[in-house]
Amino acid sequence: MIYVYYCRIVPLTDDVYASWLALMPREFMQRLCRMHHRHDAQASLIGRLLLLYGLRELDHGHLMLSEIKYTYWGRPYLTSTQIDFNISHSGEYVVCAIGPEGRIGVDIEQMKPINPEDFTPVFSSEEIDSFGRHPEGSLAGFYELWTQKEALVKAEGSGLSFPAKDIRIENDAASLSGSRWRLHRLPVSDGYKAHLAVLAVGNETFPVILKPLYITEQQLVS
Repeated sequence: MIYVYYCRIVPLTDDVYASWLALMPREFMQRLCRMHHRHDAQASLIGRLLLLYGLRELDHGHLMLSEIKYTYWGRPYLTSTQIDFNISHSGEYVVCAIGPEGRIGVDIEQMKPINPEDFTPVFSSEEIDSFGRHPEGSLAGFYELWTQKEALVKAEGSGLSFPAKDIRIENDAASLSGSRWRLHRLPVSDGYKAHLAVLAVGNETFPVILKPLYITEQQLVS
């Protein structure tokens, strides 16, 4: 079973921000302090809090955020467990996916006006033409495929070295790096598109539980 927690970002008071920041490993604290925009720092902080919440809810509260390391390509992972996680934020929302094993990737994007022609390094001409046929309109079509590809690239883990333009998605599935991946739509909020990518293992399927959390005073609650 894969859990996807999401939370709407609300401005944190200085006291709450400081108390939550104190829960983070020193290196992560320093990274947030270097961020120029408080909103981005809060989003990153809430993402790690979602991870903490999920680990505790799944009886893995013994795992520490200090165990998070990064691959050569910058993908985070926990060193002492097969549990995988991935975090994304955009606009007013943060999402965190946690899976029992294997690779997962998640992406959320606020749907802002764009020119699809500016994204030819990512999409083929056929894909760009398909945006207009999306039942919700061309903007939704763009972000539908964008979040699918981004979730796949984040799950695969080699970052910008993987040519996203070569990814072909059919029936919510794709092949990357010799493996088969499944995609799940995440209906987080109007005005957003979000997807989860999961490494397919044979015919095994993992149910996906989408769970909203809320910031109340100094804690996250369901």
